[in-house]
Amino acid sequence: MDDASRRVWIAGDRVHPDGSRRGEVTGVLYGGVGPAVASADTAAPLSGVAVDPTGSKVYAGQPDHIANYSHENGSLSPLDPIPAPADDCGRELVHTGGRLFFTSRAPASPEGCDDPVGIGSVGVAATADGAGAGEVMYSYTRVHLEGGPGGLLVTAPERWSPTDDPDLGIYRVTDGADGNVLEFLGERRFAEGGTGPGMDFRDADFSADGSVLAVADGVRGTVLLGGQDARFLDNAYAPLPEGVAPTAVAFSPDGKWFAQGGAGSGDAADLTVASADPAVERQPLRIAFDDEDAGRRVVPRGMEFSGDGEQLFVVTSDQEGTKFWLHTIQTREALATPSSFVEATPGTRSTTARSTGSM
Repeated sequence: MDDASRRVWIAGDRVHPDGSRRGEVTGVLYGGVGPAVASADTAAPLSGVAVDPTGSKVYAGQPDHIANYSHENGSLSPLDPIPAPADDCGRELVHTGGRLFFTSRAPASPEGCDDPVGIGSVGVAATADGAGAGEVMYSYTRVHLEGGPGGLLVTAPERWSPTDDPDLGIYRVTDGADGNVLEFLGERRFAEGGTGPGMDFRDADFSADGSVLAVADGVRGTVLLGGQDARFLDNAYAPLPEGVAPTAVAFSPDGKWFAQGGAGSGDAADLTVASADPAVERQPLRIAFDDEDAGRRVVPRGMEFSGDGEQLFVVTSDQEGTKFWLHTIQTREALATPSSFVEATPGTRSTTARSTGSM
């Protein structure tokens, strides 16, 4: 999400009718200056996208580097690529605390991305003022990243078996004066006393003030943690309907709204939007995505609010995960409806791509 330039940036691979593939970085304008869509082509595969808080730099993950673009009024110009370790599993990128962080993982074969044998890493890029690059941590499984206010950073490894209990970590980005780029704040394992299934990570997001971290867990639904220490918090939010698998969570930066996305079937609601303050007594907005031309489920890590909280951007996919749509939901209009369940997506703009994408 690029609040400075008022664009939603998406990175992914596009499959053309002749079977060829190209990576594509796309910025969809939702208010601001420039053309409605800004884009740049790269070699496939392409994964992960991040943007500088000023909106002047856009980054996208490639297998052997990080693609780097300058951005002005919808025009993307390539800059020198950012060095990064090899990656065959799809990078995640996040810009927080003035630094660009990214994941890398290069198993012996593409089929080995989910194999616990092998080491991946979380790296940090160098900055223009001389702060150095390097790896900040290592992991035996894929790692997901999420940034937050005040330079917060979450690292969440995937579990490699139902009995694995991965360790979610919360950090704060520092100036690196002591040689450490990250200050450790807290960690959390989801299995109680080493029993039961561990964390099955789908997505995470910080509240506007950074005090709460919401985690979409494939086993437990939405789990709330302390944003500064990772302690378990009581969850007073209405859950997704029964049978809807959690895929995404998002707080609005203005502190007003909290959204939960999922993958259901039929007329089950795949999206729930409620007040970020659980004490507010009002029915949440529920939206079902069940249209061959608009998607059937919210994709993992597929939701972000605009900075003012007035728009929620949701990426949906078809059942097979081969086509994707970007929906724009005007929160003020949608939440003013007297009905708490909406079968069509209000204020929707859809785009289609044929491959995996990420916001």
